[in-house]
Amino acid sequence: MQAPGDVFETIVQGYTGLVARAGEKGIEILMENHWGPSVVPANVVRIIEAVEGLGLLFDSHNWAPGMQEEGWKTCAKYARSTHFKTFSFDEDGNEPTVDIPAVVRLLAAEGYDGCWGVESCPENGDEYGAVEKTIALIRRGLGE
Repeated sequence: MQAPGDVFETIVQGYTGLVARAGEKGIEILMENHWGPSVVPANVVRIIEAVEGLGLLFDSHNWAPGMQEEGWKTCAKYARSTHFKTFSFDEDGNEPTVDIPAVVRLLAAEGYDGCWGVESCPENGDEYGAVEKTIALIRRGLGE
């Protein structure tokens, strides 16, 4: 599932130019694992390692099917910001589709010290409640 060579080169050229222009203004550029080639962990690593100064907006959810855990493990060290995506919660306050405390612990172990961003997408429509529960899961992962 590696990005084809021409696609990879286009992505690298685009980010290289963007990182250079943004760097002149003191702005850091991040790519998010979001769609297309970036949902495959190996592609994320390949792009970030090819573009000096490019960081990762690490989304806990946006990985190709079956690649979520691989994405966490191989890409955590590149994280410069995060999105912890939640959809629903069980009776214990856990998000059934992702072990958020485990992802938080993994990021912390890799030295992540940035913002713990919440991207709440509650199936029940309760944005505020979902944000509160997601924050509680992040804090649980941090041992708070």
